[in-house]
Amino acid sequence: MKKSILFVAALALTFTACQKNEPAKPLNVADFENINLAPESVYHMAESGTFESGDFRFQQDVQDYGGGAVYYFGNIVTSKTDKEYKGDYQNDMSASGGAHAGQKFVVWTGSYVGEDSVFLKEAAVVPGFYVNNTPWVVSAILNGDGMSDDGGKPFGKDDWFKLTINGYLNGKMVNSQVSFYLANGTSYITDWTYVGLSELGKVDALTFTLTSTKKNDQGMTTPAYFAFDDLGAKQ
Repeated sequence: MKKSILFVAALALTFTACQKNEPAKPLNVADFENINLAPESVYHMAESGTFESGDFRFQQDVQDYGGGAVYYFGNIVTSKTDKEYKGDYQNDMSASGGAHAGQKFVVWTGSYVGEDSVFLKEAAVVPGFYVNNTPWVVSAILNGDGMSDDGGKPFGKDDWFKLTINGYLNGKMVNSQVSFYLANGTSYITDWTYVGLSELGKVDALTFTLTSTKKNDQGMTTPAYFAFDDLGAKQ
């Protein structure tokens, strides 16, 4: 009987060790190609909610102020390719020449009613994603925003525009975070750039925050937009 018990215990330990050593199941990358969207257009939901791509769900907030004034915040899928900002919110949903791969990507902009999160269908380590600036942001960097405390001047050597990514697990923020400068001084990105997220560890949700040296009494004056694609991809 002792031998049987020891044998079963050894099998259990072996099985547990194998489980721990099993490689993590690869994530299905969110490339947004599953979203039904015509070329040069934007995916606007009828009401606030989530949509899916890969192993992720993406929050989009719809705010109706009445009189035809409807605004969209959070994760907005787009297939826009124009690189130039036209002013008056024209071409605020684009990046530098379109998606990182395929035809579709997301432009994220924060709302005033929530964090516009990204949710994983199952907790996992997210390798990373590709990010880019939008034409409106590039215009503000080069030409000024017209609203900041310094008179709305273009970016100088001491200015910056930063993306911060926080991870959550079971409703609690994980200890680490990832920061990436979309603009630093007079340098800024206009190419898709990989940002690793694996240092966040296992997460079931992600949130984004944008901060800038350009601000006034109302808050940040750099347009609170950035583009991303291929969430969950390895470099």
